[in-house]
Formats: sequence, structure tokens, C-alpha cells
Amino acid sequence: MPDMPLYTSPATGKSMRNEYSIYADRIVLRCRFPFLSKTFMIMKDDIVSIQTEKPFQAVRWTFNVLKLDLADLFEHVALERKNGFFKYLRFTPQDPGEFVRMAKEVLRVP
Repeated sequence: MPDMPLYTSPATGKSMRNEYSIYADRIVLRCRFPFLSKTFMIMKDDIVSIQTEKPFQAVRWTFNVLKLDLADLFEHVALERKNGFFKYLRFTPQDPGEFVRMAKEVLRVP
């Protein structure tokens, strides 16, 4: 059986054409920064927490938070992980509430 995503949030304007997917053992964040494409793969065991945040809730510049899109302007997902230079990731799937619900259901994370 091929390794297929169980949930995918398609690229949208508010996600800046980024695509976010949930697999049985990981979350994959495909980002298209100007002049650079980057894929973040967060394994299930590396996730500390995942939740939604309201817009403008975390408008601040810190060195350990990476905002992958227009997260400050829209309801977005706040993901905390154990490893990596950026421990906190913020991103805006098409439906942040559904993305978090599916991540918690599939990956069994807090």
C-alpha cells in the first residue's frame, strides 16, 4: 500500500501556496518561499503539542518561532516540537480546526 496522506490542506492564498499534509506517522509541511522550496517533516514522536490560535494572538518576533505563511492574519495552527532550531511552527491550512482535529485523531498527540 503506498504511503498516502490521510489529510491534505491544499495550497491557498492565505497559506502562500504552501501545502500541509497529515500521514499516519508524521506531518509534512511543503513550503514555497521565494527562490526556495523547503519541506518540513515532523514525526509523530517529535510533536509536543498542536492547537489552533486566533489571528493576532501571537504577533511578536521571537527567534524560536517560524511562521510559514500569513499566520498572524488568520486563524492558524501552532505546533510545538521537541527538535529543530525552530521549536514552534505557525502555519495556516485551509481549515485550521479540522487540521488540528485530524492530527490529534490520526497521530494521537496532545
